[in-house]
Amino acid sequence: MRVRIFILTSVILSALLSIYLLGCERISQVVKPDAPSTPTEATLKIGVIQPSNTFTTFSQGAETARVQINEKGGVLGMPVTFITRNNQPVATEPPTPEASISAAQELIDTENVFALLGPIYSTNAVEVGPIAQQAQRLMLPGSSGANVPAAGDHVFLITVPNPFQGKVMAGFAMNPDELGAKTAATIIEEGDVYTTDLVQAFEEAFQKIGGKIVHSGAYPVGDTTFTTLLTEIHEAMPDVIFCPGFQPEVPSLIKEAREIGITATFLGGSAWDDRERFLSILDDNTVLDGSYYPTNFSVATQDADVQEFVQAYNGLFGSPPDGIAASGYDAMRLLAQAIETANSLDPMAVRDAFAAVNGYKGATTISYYDENRHPVKSLAIQVIQNGQVEHYKVVEP
Repeated sequence: MRVRIFILTSVILSALLSIYLLGCERISQVVKPDAPSTPTEATLKIGVIQPSNTFTTFSQGAETARVQINEKGGVLGMPVTFITRNNQPVATEPPTPEASISAAQELIDTENVFALLGPIYSTNAVEVGPIAQQAQRLMLPGSSGANVPAAGDHVFLITVPNPFQGKVMAGFAMNPDELGAKTAATIIEEGDVYTTDLVQAFEEAFQKIGGKIVHSGAYPVGDTTFTTLLTEIHEAMPDVIFCPGFQPEVPSLIKEAREIGITATFLGGSAWDDRERFLSILDDNTVLDGSYYPTNFSVATQDADVQEFVQAYNGLFGSPPDGIAASGYDAMRLLAQAIETANSLDPMAVRDAFAAVNGYKGATTISYYDENRHPVKSLAIQVIQNGQVEHYKVVEP
């Protein structure tokens, strides 16, 4: 009897074991990964929207900051990783809003980046701002368009905003100790948000302090001759010409202006500070001598924080940084500071910490952010002499 019970028990146990093993095998087939998994280190992914062939020092400045931050342990203990997208489909043409929108959507929806650095052109940034705002991603563009942050409270300018640039350049033009101008002509690039915004700011400030705008003109992107426009300006005889556009058009325009006898002083905007490319258009840049433009950064500043940036950038890229590089550097540094201050990756907490920035010192100094999310900061005026850019003076806000 005991033998029969033992045999029956063994059969039952054997059947139960078979069922168990079969179930385990089926479970294993469901949950078994395709390939062995290994633990991965958490990283802070930041999206960078960078044109491939213009203002490339923006991402290089950001990279300088990224390297420094990672050398010191990252942000909240996480190394920072950049995921970059190009928004310039044709290297010889400006970056486009369409490519910028596509880049932003891919970085947010597919790559799940925490924040966006860029775009640079205001024409592109005003289109990307609403995308970043809806997704609650901080967006720190390299542009200076006054209306770029109007997309919402997750968009902050880094560089000197156009209203202050325009005011400073108008005052500089009319200052009797500087240019002593009484009349001005202005030139925009057709369809460009940045030049339109900046020229409007200049004209308003110039006229408010007693100056007269004697001609307002425009050229389309890609223009190589400007005869009609410059002839009209020549006849108007302005003391200064405010032309804040981009290369390659602006250097060529100034050259042609001198050839037809225009002697007025040319004034530019911060877009001129893509200096490597700006000074590569003409064979002889001395035709640009005596022209002035603003930038939010001067390599001549002897502040320790500025020189730390200059040396680090030089070490990585073998050349001195410009104002565009300074914007990229400060964007990444400020973002890291805001995350550390919030001690969190909560988007709202980081946004609030960013809005509360006070007394920041990096490549540039930001006193604070105003209600429009514009940085309150100084402006450096540069002059072109002997075909090269030189520091001229600093104007405080």
